[in-house]
Amino acid sequence: MVLVHGTPWSAYNYRHLIDALSDWYKVYFYDLIGYGQSEKIETDVSLGIQNEVLNELLRHLDVSKPIIIGHDFGGGTALRTHIVNQIDFEKIVLIDPVAIGEWGSPFFRHIANYEEAFQGLPDYIHENLVTTYVKSALYNPLDENIIKSIVSYWCNEKGGKRHSIARLLNQI
Repeated sequence: MVLVHGTPWSAYNYRHLIDALSDWYKVYFYDLIGYGQSEKIETDVSLGIQNEVLNELLRHLDVSKPIIIGHDFGGGTALRTHIVNQIDFEKIVLIDPVAIGEWGSPFFRHIANYEEAFQGLPDYIHENLVTTYVKSALYNPLDENIIKSIVSYWCNEKGGKRHSIARLLNQI
């Protein structure tokens, strides 16, 4: 089984599922290139590259016909891997996939219209924007330490603070 997270999330968000599913399956999970704990380098992190990364990962791990679970951007990545790369999956489970029509939240579209203004945000405003965005995606409140862990990937120099607004724009 392969789990592919959405954005701006990471495999960290699957931590409880990974433990539970590991009782029945060999579970593979990773952070999409440019997200979570993966290295933040100046490179294409769009949907058009993520399926290529997943395709190569499956080849490297010698995994054929896995069950794949994809959320959001990860759902689009799973679909592209199946359709574009012609990789067969035993089952495909999609959770709110980025797949049809205009996508990206109104927030992302607003940033796209005013990208230059967002590039120079002070750290504390940047962190508050990311925290507010993360909280807006929650159905139930999360412990503040978990939210800080999720947000930290986007708010430190190693993480991607310098590139996060541009990275978010790549999703549109």
